[in-house]
Amino acid sequence: MSAAPVSFGWIMQPALFETPGGIDPRDSGLARQLIAANERHVELARAAGFDTVWVEDHMGWGDKAHLECLTNLAWLAGRHPGLRYGTMVCGLAFRNPAYLAKVAGNLHLLTEGNFILGLGAGNNGAEHAAFGYPFPSAGERLRQMEEAIRVIRALWTDSPATVRGRHHGVEGAFCSPRPDRPIPLLIGGGGERRTLRLVARYADWWCADAGPVEVFGRKRTVLAAHCAAVGRDPGEIVHSQVAWISVEEDPARVVRWPGLHIVAGTPDDVAHELMAFRDAGVRHFQVRFMDYPSMAGFERFVGQVLPSLQEGR
Repeated sequence: MSAAPVSFGWIMQPALFETPGGIDPRDSGLARQLIAANERHVELARAAGFDTVWVEDHMGWGDKAHLECLTNLAWLAGRHPGLRYGTMVCGLAFRNPAYLAKVAGNLHLLTEGNFILGLGAGNNGAEHAAFGYPFPSAGERLRQMEEAIRVIRALWTDSPATVRGRHHGVEGAFCSPRPDRPIPLLIGGGGERRTLRLVARYADWWCADAGPVEVFGRKRTVLAAHCAAVGRDPGEIVHSQVAWISVEEDPARVVRWPGLHIVAGTPDDVAHELMAFRDAGVRHFQVRFMDYPSMAGFERFVGQVLPSLQEGR
């Protein structure tokens, strides 16, 4: 029996983790280099048969030159049409959900239906504090996210829309033009009591945080139980997995970070681990490469890892 098919998307990096020596990390020239690197990566992703590009949503990386999510996504989608573009993932505190619904509707229109709205409750308290956004407890953030989803869905489907919640609401609001087909909603995260319950109830896509295959398998089982509780087939939800990848011919060059699971090793090692994720139920991989902005890791992945996965070995 052949292996289940999987698809791939590339995660656009909004900033350079490592700044070249002697260069001010705030330099706008670095941002322009980043834009050029992103375009090269999108072109390679398209040529390799990737079908999505994902843009991270952060307010910044310390003092590093940093590209904002939605404006950069719109620019990339306009220059490279035909791919699907998604947010990885929009922190709900950063934007009023009614405004986000309107932005998503506009991106849906401008990309001819090729936009995926990824949402998350936020996970970086210091970032929120630096930019003046509240960062309540995880439980409160998730309650706010559920209300926000209700607002977003209502604006996409009702005209006018009214939602009255404790945290978010709209009163006789219009989102014109309304989407001519449903905009896929992705929820990112793996909290087993609350986040995966929201995935079961509302999401079209689920994005699992970077982690080993055993963690994905456990959370997939939890998600299935939440789906059963609301009478939903978990097969309706695209199960996707973030994979930070370091693929090198020389094992001594492999990059590993403490506290973060990286799919790392030789091309055979990386292919073997991704096959294990596929066999555990992953249907879409969102990948990024540890040697970015170099193209070498991505090219190695396309030339030596993808063929193994496509052949189902």
